[in-house]
This record gives sequence, structure tokens and C-alpha cells, in this order.
Amino acid sequence: RNGRSGIRSFSVSGRVKIPGVHITDAGITIKELIEEHCGGMLDGHEFYGYFPGGASGGILPASMGEIPLDFDTLNEHGCFIGSAAIIVFSDKDKARDLARNAMSFFAHESCGKCTPCRVGTSKAAMLMEKPKWDQPLMQELSQTMNDASICGLGQAASNPMTSVINFFPKELD
Repeated sequence: RNGRSGIRSFSVSGRVKIPGVHITDAGITIKELIEEHCGGMLDGHEFYGYFPGGASGGILPASMGEIPLDFDTLNEHGCFIGSAAIIVFSDKDKARDLARNAMSFFAHESCGKCTPCRVGTSKAAMLMEKPKWDQPLMQELSQTMNDASICGLGQAASNPMTSVINFFPKELD
């Protein structure tokens, strides 16, 4: 589908009628996945965005819902599919709140071994609590975490934060 081949398992949670593991074609889009396999959005909810690869895979808006879901299709947008643990959210949610929740989780889960992750996730979580985000500082913090963290948790923890800055700027006004 959409120039891709093979079968993939997508674990879909969030504001869909039929959450769960759905096995379908590689390259399906999130909009197709929601409509064809998840029974659509919950009643009263409009598709607003999604985490394509779990909490660290970044966040994309519904307007980017036509991108095929596969291993290399989301990289240019600063996101990844990873294990295809997709979280769908609606117009009743705020991407900034979801990103803040993810960062709090990463701050709690950091093993503490390396400073960029230990301090970076805690600092980012603190900055994300403020009504107005210091975007230049957050971008710099994100880059430092990406470049200097030892493991994937620290390297990817800032993806949801930077996704909100890049794709949901109206939530930061």
C-alpha cells in the first residue's frame, strides 16, 4: 500500500472506537488505519493528532495523516514509528499536555546514569509546566539531549516536546 510491501502490526490506543492490535499492510496511513481497522474516532471526537511510535516517537497533527506508516517515512518530520505503538488523540486533547505527560514519564524512567538525560528530562518537564514555553531554550536542550545522551531514552525523550513546537504552535500562543 502506498508503495510499501509487507504486513505490519499496529497497536492502536487512544480516542478510537476499536483500540488494539491491528494487522494490516505496511504503508497504510493513520487516517486509513483509523477508518478501516479502528472503527473511526469515538463519538464526539475529531481526529487531532497522533504519536506514531509510542511516547518517544514524536507527535504529528491530523493534517499529516496521509503519510504512509513505515520505518523510514516519518524521519523527515522528526518522528519515528518504532514498534508502531500508536496513540490517537482528539480535539478534546491538547498536544502540549500529552507531550508534558510523556516528558514527566521519561524524567521518572531515566536511569540517571548520564547527565544529559537525567537533568535534561527533569529540566524539560519543568519548562513544559510553564504557561509560556521558552522555545529557544527547549530546542537547545533537546539538541543536547539528542547529541549527548547514552541511550535511546535520552536521545528520543524530547521528540514530543519538539513536535509540539513544530506542529502545534497555536497551542503555545
